[in-house]
Amino acid sequence: MYKIQKFGGTSVATAIQRKDIAQHVISQIKGQQNLRLVIVVSAMGRAGSPYATDTFLRLLDNYPKTSKSKVDLLLSCGEIISAVLLAAEIELQNVKCDILTGWNMGIKTDDNFTSANIVSVDNTRIKEAFKKVPIVIVPGFQGLTNTERIATLGRGGSDITAVALGNALKAESVEIFTDVDGVMTADPKIVPEALKLKEITYEEIYQMAYGGAKVIHPRAVEMAMKNGLDLWIKPMDFSGTGTFIRNSNKGSINDTAGEEKGLITGIAEIGELVQYSIYFGKDNKKLELEIFQKIADNNVSLDLINLSPDKKIFTIFNKDCEVVSEILREYNLVYEKIEKCSKITIIGTKMKGKPGVMSEILSLLFKSDIPILQTADSHINISILTKSQYAKKAIKEMHKALIK
Repeated sequence: MYKIQKFGGTSVATAIQRKDIAQHVISQIKGQQNLRLVIVVSAMGRAGSPYATDTFLRLLDNYPKTSKSKVDLLLSCGEIISAVLLAAEIELQNVKCDILTGWNMGIKTDDNFTSANIVSVDNTRIKEAFKKVPIVIVPGFQGLTNTERIATLGRGGSDITAVALGNALKAESVEIFTDVDGVMTADPKIVPEALKLKEITYEEIYQMAYGGAKVIHPRAVEMAMKNGLDLWIKPMDFSGTGTFIRNSNKGSINDTAGEEKGLITGIAEIGELVQYSIYFGKDNKKLELEIFQKIADNNVSLDLINLSPDKKIFTIFNKDCEVVSEILREYNLVYEKIEKCSKITIIGTKMKGKPGVMSEILSLLFKSDIPILQTADSHINISILTKSQYAKKAIKEMHKALIK
């Protein structure tokens, strides 16, 4: 039986934390001869920490021409350092383990360096390792291209590594350990009274992750959902059961199963957005297609897209603002932009087909004097664009009114 456990950068940042993880891992294999544990680790700490990914990136601040493939070679070091130190701690307690990097165990990626996609995973090498040891530590976030170059998977890539290995080994579950008790109904830094969810569906956690909640990478959720892989979000102090992520048609594990719950599961936010309004005039379809293609060619992702005959509205991240503005100026297009925006997303599978939810949200925001720049909705989520200065107030008001 295989189980995958992933520990993020803040979980492995100190010697005390690594000792706690080692003791936790060892305690699980005692008395369970058939259990095999894969431990996926991220680089230690956050921005400012000596071995964090951002720290390695800053080493290249004065070298803007460095190719992305070389950047990836540098970035892969952080996870390897974490893996070696955790392995050393486990072996200090007289338990054998092994380390397999993404590239020497068979994680193949495309060549989209710094944000690569996993193409395949060969489980042969890791299964061979498990014949000798009960624990294999894997540095997350990385793999090998077909041209045998190291490629990293982008921010949150260790989540993706963990789920990819879970799928390849047909693991019992993947457990993501984080610095919160589980998936919360909102960011507890904004809403101190936010509730921990005992369970959540794949669809809901995907929308929350895509909407800005940082508990798990949305690509990891997609991969798990395709294979029906059980996911858990658990506290890194090992004090609670965390949150179970399940298929929407799977039975509930909730203690309150059968009781009517509120329509809204959670609220997420993404900041540092810019809203663009471009005036093309009528009958300019060829020009519109050309502009949007050029934006796409520059790897700029558009969100909250609204199209009318003479005006196109969308949002982008602030970091892409210079690129988009330059393209629009090149074509002498008239446009407006609103900076310092935030997108707030309200998620809940029970909203599907339920009339009046958008009306209730808009009414609440109007009464709270929160300006609404744009809205969008799908089956299980509603998104609101507002100025960032109003985002916290909006989240607090909606949580108070909608999370029941």
